[in-house]
Formats: sequence, C-alpha cells, structure tokens
Amino acid sequence: MWREHLETLRSAIDFNALIAQENASLQRGLLPAPALSEDNFSAASRYIPGQAHALLCGDFYDIVQTEDSTVHVILGDVSGHGAAEAALAVHLRVAWRTALLCGKTQFEQLRILEKILIDERVDDDAYSTVVSLVFPPGGLSLNVVSAGHPGFLLRSDGKIRWVEPRAGIALGLLPGCEDWTQTDVSLSPRDSVVLFTDGLFEGRTGPSTRLGEEGLLRLAMQHGHLPGQEFIDALVHGAVSRAAPFGGLADDVAVLHLGWNAGS
Repeated sequence: MWREHLETLRSAIDFNALIAQENASLQRGLLPAPALSEDNFSAASRYIPGQAHALLCGDFYDIVQTEDSTVHVILGDVSGHGAAEAALAVHLRVAWRTALLCGKTQFEQLRILEKILIDERVDDDAYSTVVSLVFPPGGLSLNVVSAGHPGFLLRSDGKIRWVEPRAGIALGLLPGCEDWTQTDVSLSPRDSVVLFTDGLFEGRTGPSTRLGEEGLLRLAMQHGHLPGQEFIDALVHGAVSRAAPFGGLADDVAVLHLGWNAGS
C-alpha cells in the first residue's frame, strides 16, 4: 500500500513541476523584447517582480525603434499585485506597441491604453501610472508625456540630476480627463536617462522612513562612474540592501537605462 501512495505522491510532484515549468515558459514568452533596429542606441534593464517565483508583474515596459531611427519607450506601473495585474500589464504593453506601429501619437497611445485598462481591469479601482518617451534622431532632445508617473534621472557629463516633468493624471483614475502635456527635455551628446517604477525608492530604510526620491538620487550619485547596466544593477542592489532589514522591497521594480551611443 505504501508503494502505491509513494507512486501517487511522485506523480503529483511531477505534475506540479510540469505545471510550474509551463507557467514559467508562458510568463517568459510574455516578457518584453525591445526592438532596436540599429546599434546607435543602448538600453539596459532590470525587471523584478515583487512576488516570489513570478516572472511577470504589474510593472511593464517596451522599447521600439521605428524606421526613421526614432526610439520610443513606455514604462508603466499597474496598481496592485498579483496575476490579474500582471495580465493587465501585458495587455497594456502589447496595446502600446500596436498603437505605436500604427502611427499613433503619444497622446493617442495613452488614450488607447486607458480604454484597454478600463475594459480589461478586474477591479474598478485599478489604475496605472505611465510615462512615454520619444528620442528623436540626433540625440539632442527628448519628448516626455507622463500620466502620474514619478520623474527620472538624467546622467550628463558625469553629473546626475532628478528631472520631474509635469505629470497628468494616471490612467483609469478619472477616465477621459486627459490632462497630459508634453515636456521637452534638452539633451547633450552621450546623456543617459534612467527610468524606474516607484518600487525602487519606496522600500523602508527604517521603522518610519523610506529611501524616497532624495535617497535614490544620493544613491545614484555614489555610482555615477558606472556604465549603464552596472549602474542600474548598483541602484537596485542599494535599494534592496537598505530595505532588507525592514522587510525588503514591498513592490515590483522596473528600471531602464537609455541613451544614444557616442557618435550616433
């Protein structure tokens, strides 16, 4: 009898392992695959779901370089945690790329994303912060449209500063409000932009304190000498290590390091 129970247990373990493997494969296939058609632009990323054993989360991003060499970027953060939020994030990412490839403007893209969010959300209170970036060819300017998203870091000539574009209302909070505006940011050759979701700086660093935007900026300044991927890895490591004694990071994290290559 015990042998039959053992075989049943082994079968159940094998089945659960197969399901876990298939789920991981499915999630891996839904992760973003940036589409840079030229080697004149560099993009580094870190993507860390807050839930253990998950590959997808409510944070999402995508990067596409169109035929005219313009680089388009989206980064967003769906409220809440779990499978429903991860699925909604995938809907929004795919909808953004489709809208972009159909020639929609930044504002039109956000309208489409808000419509998708409202139609697909399970919780009527769900919303998403989003920031849309356009890097025109030439490397001397950046167009930013923010829907409730935090600012970003600008790395320029060895210095790092916080840039806070005007942020309109997050998608889904007041459908149809559309108070978004475009912020034009001047760039110098070899400048880099670092985008992130708020999970990177909202972790606790004390019983009643968080890293916060100022703490993240100080952390970034400590690692300003590092190249793109190493820089954002150091940011994430610093945020994680500071939050570890107080329960760790409580939210998903997505970080992008973006910029034209020298001489492009």
